[in-house]
Amino acid sequence: MKRLHYLLILAILALTSCGQTTEQRKAAEAEKTKLEKAAYTAAFKIAVMPTMDCLPIYLLKDSVLYDTTKVDIRLLRFNAQMDCDTAIIRGHVQAAASDLIRTERLRRIRHIPITYMTGTNLSWQLIGNRKSKLSKPADLSDKIVAMTRFSATDMLTDKVVKAAQPKYQVFRSQINDVFVRMKMLQNNELDAFWFAEPQATQARLSGHNVLYDSAEDAFRPGVIAFIEKDNRTLQQNAFREAYDKAVELINKNGTAYYAALIEKYMQADKAVAKSLPKIIYEKANAPRPSDVLQARKH
Repeated sequence: MKRLHYLLILAILALTSCGQTTEQRKAAEAEKTKLEKAAYTAAFKIAVMPTMDCLPIYLLKDSVLYDTTKVDIRLLRFNAQMDCDTAIIRGHVQAAASDLIRTERLRRIRHIPITYMTGTNLSWQLIGNRKSKLSKPADLSDKIVAMTRFSATDMLTDKVVKAAQPKYQVFRSQINDVFVRMKMLQNNELDAFWFAEPQATQARLSGHNVLYDSAEDAFRPGVIAFIEKDNRTLQQNAFREAYDKAVELINKNGTAYYAALIEKYMQADKAVAKSLPKIIYEKANAPRPSDVLQARKH
């Protein structure tokens, strides 16, 4: 009811602004700003990335699959996971789509009170730039890989290099922004890049090679985490219910049905959306203890 009350007050302020003096209008604007700030503070804010693991969140938001009297969901969109981390650390969000390497580190180093709503289907593909003529992980010898420190891509780079044992050292370049990474691939600036979907499909459609796919790995890093700095149980439950509704719809209709959402939030065109591999989403369920334990060891 708080959200309806807030909207009603804004409507009244708008109607009464006609015919007011300059001072009255300024007072009305100040009151409106105050109400908007209070509503934003009370809202349930979620840090999201332009990747397919966030599709249920985008769908539940755009389709309003939640009870607006229980929760006012706001999305804070970031292109780099490190920016999501900053939002978490500063208390700007109540939830975030992330990976276990990052969230467990935030719990351990920053002592952030994080709990997990669900694991996700987030996976990563190591894409070799076709200009670098890479066809397998061993070809990374004396090459540069774009990744992000303290993340699943950091851990996966360790794993791939250890298994492949290239002749010479593999160098790492920290490129955090998803779209900057894609632009660098298009400009042939580095040799290999870690991408999640839909960016991985975009890279494949451009003729670049998949050197490794973490979907084939037993470790599942993706999570949606709650940041519990205050009591938001009612909002968390409402968000969880909406998330499950979105998962049902996506699994029923297929990801290509939501090409417009993918284009809107992930900057991937319809050709990319239609070429995505089959992606199955699971309803909210805590990540497997084995995955959490593995993340803590990294």
